[in-house]
Amino acid sequence: MNKKRIAILMATYRGEKYLRNQIDSIIGQTCHDWTLYIHDDGSTDGTLSVIKEYVKQYPDRIVLLEYPSQGGACRNFLSMLERVEADYYMFADQDDVWHPDKIEKSMDVLLAAERQHPSRPVFVHADLCVIDENGHILHDSFFQYAGIRPERMVKYEDYVHTLVTGSTMLFNHQVKEACFRRPQTDATMHDAWITLRAISEGGIRCTISEPLVDYRQHSGNVLGAEDGNRFTLGYRLSHAQDMVKKNLQHFRMMKSAGEMTLYTYLKKKFIFFREK
Repeated sequence: MNKKRIAILMATYRGEKYLRNQIDSIIGQTCHDWTLYIHDDGSTDGTLSVIKEYVKQYPDRIVLLEYPSQGGACRNFLSMLERVEADYYMFADQDDVWHPDKIEKSMDVLLAAERQHPSRPVFVHADLCVIDENGHILHDSFFQYAGIRPERMVKYEDYVHTLVTGSTMLFNHQVKEACFRRPQTDATMHDAWITLRAISEGGIRCTISEPLVDYRQHSGNVLGAEDGNRFTLGYRLSHAQDMVKKNLQHFRMMKSAGEMTLYTYLKKKFIFFREK
């Protein structure tokens, strides 16, 4: 594999408990052509101490970005993406564990796609293994657990449901350029916004069905793994207010990121629910 410059962007906030496991899993990757950039969003625990310990130990591989807190994961990740220049980009959550060949396998797929689609936005995402706070496997496929079916996502209007998990993403500079060509005012999460912007500009999505990340579930998750099988009609009715709020947010984001009408959004949601 030709050497390419990869920027790994990690957003942290009170992540002291699991942070070492995650950084160690990045350091142990079979691909070594990367720099890890970390920005902390105002932690009050020992997170910064852990980061500075690793920066001191790996000064050529790990960089602490020091600028004001951004007030949440979405803005934190996007602010790093805006500041860091590289050929390729990845996101890292503070509490997951990467499989040793995550970068290598993702790069192989992305480079192959770039050869077929030169100058196009290209991004790769993968399945995850869901684990508990102690590292025990809860489900060996997040796609199956959450009812995610990537093959159903073909056109922009199909992305009425969240598909891509940021911690599995690898994308090229063209995706970054697409991300910032429109204001991110209605972005609810960085991975959803970047996915929508890339697809809206003719981007290529590549899916790796193999889990490449251990996705840790614990009480401090900003967004956790949700069991897609529990979204029955009864569940939706009992959580109607929350579901309406989330769908309005997602619709506004899709409308801001590309072309989406309320009629098309509701039609696609209905089709998805009917086919489950």
